[in-house]
Amino acid sequence: MKKEEVMAKRKGHAFSYVGLVVAVMTLFFGVFLVSSLSATERLSLEDAIAEALASNQDIQVARGEQEISSNNVNIGNAGLLPKIDLVGSMNYQDNEESSSFGLDEFTTTSVTLQANYTLFDGLGNVYTFKKLKSAGKLGRFQARNSIEGVILEVSEAFYNFANATEQVIVAEEALAISGDRLKRARLRAEYGQANTLEVLSASVDVNADSVSWKEAVLDMDNANRKLNLLLNRPVNTPLSIEREVSFEENLSEDIVLQGAKQSFSAYLIARESVKQAEYELGIKRSDFFPELGVQVGYGFSNTETGFDTGTDDLSGGFSAALTLDFNLFNGFQTSINSQNARIELQNKKFLEQKSLNELEKQVADTWQEYLNNLDILEFQKKNLETAELNFRRSKELYVLGQLTTTAFREAQLNLIDARKSIASAGYDAKILELKLKRFAGTLVTEEDAVGVDSR
Repeated sequence: MKKEEVMAKRKGHAFSYVGLVVAVMTLFFGVFLVSSLSATERLSLEDAIAEALASNQDIQVARGEQEISSNNVNIGNAGLLPKIDLVGSMNYQDNEESSSFGLDEFTTTSVTLQANYTLFDGLGNVYTFKKLKSAGKLGRFQARNSIEGVILEVSEAFYNFANATEQVIVAEEALAISGDRLKRARLRAEYGQANTLEVLSASVDVNADSVSWKEAVLDMDNANRKLNLLLNRPVNTPLSIEREVSFEENLSEDIVLQGAKQSFSAYLIARESVKQAEYELGIKRSDFFPELGVQVGYGFSNTETGFDTGTDDLSGGFSAALTLDFNLFNGFQTSINSQNARIELQNKKFLEQKSLNELEKQVADTWQEYLNNLDILEFQKKNLETAELNFRRSKELYVLGQLTTTAFREAQLNLIDARKSIASAGYDAKILELKLKRFAGTLVTEEDAVGVDSR
């Protein structure tokens, strides 16, 4: 081969290598730029939860619904307060014969202030007020359940973003290793120590790792937008979060289950529904009793000849009445309604027991999965140590030319898989821990969840 051809070949290799370096540096510069932008704000999980409690639209709606149910807890809605009305009327009458007033044509004008109050209705109004109070509690439990669901969703999005960020870092490391390997392969090929097949193999691996890096960046960007959406931020706001995780030391299955029976909102909803059915049965049974009421009023009236609404000579008067309303027969509707309410109460009790059984199962399943993930995390830590040691040794042998390209690539892939797996295992375990805290009722406090006074 002529000297000019050799120099041209080496120059071609040099240009090719420079192109690779430029491409890799461009990728890394893009990551560095995104990281620099993200560094403007470092968010912890506690900060994210606090921001969601203040800004998330679903949480605001849940609080609004709870406030409506709280406002409905009023004795006036139960009929325990008198009803006061101001009634006015004007009555014109033209008779062919003289009326009791001795007039053929006259106009009567009256204004009355009257009050009505139910003295007794079989305690239906009392049970109605108790049901309203129970509905207020039920609304608070439902709001808390919705808010806890959103907070858990925020937490999952937070750690999914953390995991996606870790996967980008691992992909960057893999690309850097492959780029170094391609560099070495081309240098060895120039000096006749490697064949074209080794260079092509290294190029294929660089391309594959570049694709993996691009996919990892896309997943990270999607996770970033998802977290911003839940925090009610502009979706493309760059984020930097605290990726380190730690686990509760004093967590136990018995503590979680005991707390769940007292605080888990989904179970409390089922339990409060039983009270609702009990009060509804009392309301239906009250229909078997008579209704006793009182009506008092004070009014003014005036009668004028012809069509005249004059109010110059109004005469006042006081009136009072005691009313009794007792239904003797309504086609057995009262009896049927009472029977249906009793059946509904029994159904609610069945559903409460079912909810308790499901709660115990969910706690047991989540606890077992949590312990399993912690064990997997420990295995992954040991596996990572082994993979790192194996890769370091493989790299030494590869540099010395004592290890094949295939064996080195296998050691590299094992290291990549180990680093990806340990990040995922840690975040998966943390999400399960947060689910357990939700069961125990400690994910958020009552004040933070509801945000309004309960009555």
